Amino acid sequence: MKKLFTLMAVVLMAGSVHGQQKYKNIVVNGDFEKDAPAYENYNDMTADAWNSFWVHEFPKGEEGETQYQGTVTIVDGVGVDGSKCAKVVARSDEQAVAAGNRTEANGALASWDCQFFIYGTEPMPEGKTVRLTMWVKADKDGTMETQAHWGPGDYNHYQLFGNISVTTEWKQVQVETTVTADQSKEGDGKAFQSVAFNLSTSTEGNVFYFDNIKLQMKDPKSDDPDAPVDWINFMRKGIYSEDHITGLNSNGEPWECTNFTIQTPEQTKAPVEEVPGEPGVMAVRVPVQGYKVETVEEEDLDEEGNQQFDDDGNVKMKTTTTYYWNDGTLVAGINGAADGSNAPARWTCQFFVSTLHKMKTGERYKFKFKVKADHDGNLGTQAHTGPGQYVSYNTFGDESAFAITTDWQEFSLGDEKGETVPSGANGCQTITFDCCPQEGIDNNFYFIFEECSFTEANVTDADRTLGTPQDIVLKPNSGDDEMATTIDITPMLQTYELSDYNFLKNPGQGDGIKLLDQKESEDEDGVYEDTFSSMLTWIDGGFINGEGYFIDNEAGINIRLDDEGLDGTKLNFMVWNNPESGISFANDEAVKTKLAISQGGWYYIYNITITANADGIRDVKFNKQNNGAIYDLMGRRVNNPSKGIYIQNGKKFILK
Repeated sequence: MKKLFTLMAVVLMAGSVHGQQKYKNIVVNGDFEKDAPAYENYNDMTADAWNSFWVHEFPKGEEGETQYQGTVTIVDGVGVDGSKCAKVVARSDEQAVAAGNRTEANGALASWDCQFFIYGTEPMPEGKTVRLTMWVKADKDGTMETQAHWGPGDYNHYQLFGNISVTTEWKQVQVETTVTADQSKEGDGKAFQSVAFNLSTSTEGNVFYFDNIKLQMKDPKSDDPDAPVDWINFMRKGIYSEDHITGLNSNGEPWECTNFTIQTPEQTKAPVEEVPGEPGVMAVRVPVQGYKVETVEEEDLDEEGNQQFDDDGNVKMKTTTTYYWNDGTLVAGINGAADGSNAPARWTCQFFVSTLHKMKTGERYKFKFKVKADHDGNLGTQAHTGPGQYVSYNTFGDESAFAITTDWQEFSLGDEKGETVPSGANGCQTITFDCCPQEGIDNNFYFIFEECSFTEANVTDADRTLGTPQDIVLKPNSGDDEMATTIDITPMLQTYELSDYNFLKNPGQGDGIKLLDQKESEDEDGVYEDTFSSMLTWIDGGFINGEGYFIDNEAGINIRLDDEGLDGTKLNFMVWNNPESGISFANDEAVKTKLAISQGGWYYIYNITITANADGIRDVKFNKQNNGAIYDLMGRRVNNPSKGIYIQNGKKFILK
C-alpha cells in the first residue's frame, strides 16, 4: 500500500497556568505563518525546528524519481484570517492513471492515494483523549478520512476521528476520541504520533485548505477531583453561533436574543460580514457613530429670562456645549456624562455576547476573541443578564482595558490568565462591550470569537440544551404486538448540522441518546437532581421506572430503537413494559420522561409521554400483575398506602 507523505503541520498553543489543565497541546505552527526548513525525514527534525511544516514526496522505484500523488503549497491571503494556510491538491483518478502509479483499493482509486499529515511533538498513548480543532474548506464539497499513524506514512490503524465533511466555505471542525490499543500499537513499538487525512475520496480530485490547526491531548474523564476537567464552549460555531437564548433578569422579567446582538441604540441581530480589504475573513461588524460638539457663547439669563449684568455693568455671558451625532441629530436619552451634559456615554453603543450559561462568582472560564477597527479606539466591558439588563460595569475591564487598533489583536480572559469570574459578574449571562464613541469619527469594530467556555462541572443540562424541547408521545406494545412510533428528527439533525442519525448507532465521547437520571446533589444530602447520564444503546435500548428515571435492571419500561426501512432522518421508538414492573397503562395514565440526544457536549431534548391511548385509536391490555404489590398511579410501589387510588395486580382500587 503506497501512501504519499504530502504535508506535516504542527502548532503549539499556550497551556493554562491556573488550576487543572484540560489539554496539553502537542503540535506547533498550525497557522502556517512561520518559515519551514525542509527535511528528508521527520526523525531528523531537531527541537528548535518544531516551528515548521514540510513537504516530502516518496521516491518512485530505484530510479529515484518522485511520484506525483498530490501537492501542497503554503498560500498567503487565503487563510481564515486572510493570511497563510496550507493548500493540498488531491489528484483525480484520471491523473493517477496517467501517472502510472494509481493507488487502488477494490479496483478503484484508494482514498489514501493522497494524504495530509499532522505530526505531534510526542506520542499519544492508549487511553488518552485526543482533540483536533482546525479550519478547513475545499474547492468542492466532499469528505476526508482520518487514520492513526506512527510517524507520517507509517500506518497504525485505518480509523481515528471518523470522516470529516468539507464545504466550499471555511468552517471550524472539532473532533475528539480516546486512543485505542489498535491505534497506539505501543506493544509493537509504534506509538501513535501522527494524524493522517485521506484526501482522495473523489474520483474527480479536489483541493483542500487547512488553517489554525490545534492537536491537543489529555487524560480521559476520571472521578478523581484533581483530574483535568472538560469544558463546554458556548461559542461552538464561533461568529456563526445563532443559539436562541432566553432567561430572566434580576427582576424576574424575561428576555431573549441570539448569541450576538447590537444596541445602536435599538437592539438588532449583529451581522456577520467579510472584513473590508481582507477577502475571506468573516467577522461580526459593530458600527459606532461618531459625534460632534457645538459650543455657543450666549447671554446668561436668570430664571425669568431677564438679562443679567456683572459688577462692572457688563452683560453676563455663558458657554453652552451641545453634542450631536455626525448625522446631525441631538444626542439625547443616553446621558451619563459626569457633568450632566448630553455628552455620549461610553455605553452609547453596546455589543452583547450572550451564552446559555449563567456565571457564578469564582468559577473558571475562558473567553477568547480577536478584534480590530477601522480607526484606533477603545472598548470597555460590563456584565448583564440579558442584553441591556445591567449587572455590573468594568467587570472584565474598563474603557481603557482594550485599546483597539486597525490591526487584529487577540485577547484571552479567564483561565489562561489565572482569572475566575469576578463577584461583580455573578449571574451574568451576557458579556457586554461598550464601544466608546469618538468625536468626529464614524468607526466599525470587527470581532472574531473563538471561545467562551465553562467547566462541564458548572454547566447544567439546561445550559447546554439547544433549541426548544420537542414533545412526542410513545405507545407501549401489548402482548406479542410490535408497534413502533416513528418521529422525524430532521430539526435535531439541522441543529447539529448532521445528515443522518448514524452517530447514534456507535456512540462515542458521550454522543448518543441519554436517558433521564437522578443523582444526589453534592451540596445537600438527600437532595436529588435530574441529569442526563445513562446512555440508551442502539437496538437494546434502556429501562426506566414509573417516574421516568433510568434504572439499571429490566424491572421497568424498555425504550429501544429500530431503524428498519428508515432513511436516517426518522427514528422508530419501541416501548415494552415488563409485566413485573408494577406499571400499568389505563386511558388516563401515562409515564413521562425525557431523552437527550447528545452530540459534542450539547443536548437536544425530547419530552416523552408514554401512554396507551394517546390518540384514541386502540386500548392496550394491562400487563398482568400477580405479585400482590400495591402501586400508586405513577407506578411507584407503596408499602403502607393511605386513602387514595392505587393499582394492584393490574387493576385500580380505591382505599377509603
